Amino acid sequence: MKKLTTLVLFLTASFQTFAGEIKITANLIGFSDAAVVYLLNGQTPIAYQSLSQGKVTLTADIEDEPQTYAIYVVENNQPYYTMLFVASETIEITAAKDDFPYAVKVSGSKYHTSKTILDELQLPIHKKGEALKKEIASLQQTAEWQKKEVQDKYVGTNGLANLLTKELKQVEADFILKYFDTAYAQSLLPYNTAAFDNQQFYKAVYNKMSTEQKQTSIGKQYELASKSQRLTKGDTFIDIDLLDKDLKPIKLGNYFNQTKEYILVDLSSVSCPDSNQAFPITKSYADKNTEKLQIVSVLQSPDSEMYKHFGKLSTENWLLAYAENFMNSNTYIQYQENATPTFLLFDNKGKLIDRWVGSAVHQQKLEQYFGKL
Repeated sequence: MKKLTTLVLFLTASFQTFAGEIKITANLIGFSDAAVVYLLNGQTPIAYQSLSQGKVTLTADIEDEPQTYAIYVVENNQPYYTMLFVASETIEITAAKDDFPYAVKVSGSKYHTSKTILDELQLPIHKKGEALKKEIASLQQTAEWQKKEVQDKYVGTNGLANLLTKELKQVEADFILKYFDTAYAQSLLPYNTAAFDNQQFYKAVYNKMSTEQKQTSIGKQYELASKSQRLTKGDTFIDIDLLDKDLKPIKLGNYFNQTKEYILVDLSSVSCPDSNQAFPITKSYADKNTEKLQIVSVLQSPDSEMYKHFGKLSTENWLLAYAENFMNSNTYIQYQENATPTFLLFDNKGKLIDRWVGSAVHQQKLEQYFGKL
């Protein structure tokens, strides 16, 4: 979650009329009275209060239907957060600093109970992940990290970091299927239409849906996902509707069957730190390989304003294009690629040659095809 250093500025905005009210009493151990506790809807604060002797009470108007909110604690510019799945309720939160974000205790909520089940199932994996991050950070300060086999072990396609991510998602998938009729499991469905390498999960979810739910947009998305799979070597690209730097419509397919030998499709997000770390590497190879490499960065962002800065960086052989609402599109589901950045290297006929994920291995993979910079 992004640091929010100007949260108070948002609080002057007028709010929509809601049907219910939430009251949260928080008992937070280890924080000073300098800490400020926020209740966020998305990234918008809907209530905030300074901590007093480890306690705070927040009240806000919210929807009657359960939704995901965040408790965000800021102390000396250091953020601590946890997610809630609640509605119009009176709840109590108890936590020490070290409990954030995954071990915070929430009581009194009819709806958060289901989320607690998933949190407890995933907690051991999160702990492994935190330990792995520290191990990687230490390695990155040494010459050992420059070895390809070391980076592959930790952050490669089948590296330890990706294996933990897959383990987390598998626990989530099992939870969704077991607790399918709960509101929390239903709330997770839109975020899992491209999360798995096989079609079995999507088929299982679709089969659990009622006739009415199968006719909804989410039902149709899961039906499509159950028939889609990630591209493998030799598969043909799937066309994507794009907007250029002037927000004029173009097609990904326009860049195939041209004179360039290779087309690199970069699925990135303007708000993804790893995507931004990869951009300078992408630019260096675009600049060096103008005769045989065409790069198309398909950028996802919340709105066109965020995209405009990136679109202006486009060059003749590196197009940075805006994919409006891409994550909610059928094309996104058909690609089954949910990590950014993901790189898909095609020949000029649109056949997949190679695929990799993340900035850590990006330069090494490009070196295999285009040599060292």
